Amino acid sequence: MNRRFIITACLISLLLPALPAMAQDKGREGTFQGQNGASASGVVVVTSAGVSLMRDFKLEGAEAAHVGLGRNGNFDAGTDMGALQSAEGSQDYSAGSTFNVSDYNEVWIWNPADGTALAIAKIN
Repeated sequence: MNRRFIITACLISLLLPALPAMAQDKGREGTFQGQNGASASGVVVVTSAGVSLMRDFKLEGAEAAHVGLGRNGNFDAGTDMGALQSAEGSQDYSAGSTFNVSDYNEVWIWNPADGTALAIAKIN
């Protein structure tokens, strides 16, 4: 019994420092607005892990779209998280470790062929 107690205490002491960080990353939210003739709607949530389009997401009038991040009206091509999985519904995109998501205040859905914005969500 003593051994279990010691092992449990060690595990708890290892996990406790990580709990506040996990609890604080509830995410920042925004709502998409269509750009350049595309129609878009729906909520997006951004956490340190990446971008989640919620089930109310919808994009019309766009093909070959990608997901990335921008700041103050300027897209950063280095944040490209890949092709849009679907024109509707829930989907997740990983930020990886090449950039810091918290440095950005916009989620962009854009056309990599010509660099045009198709939808932008300003995140809080």
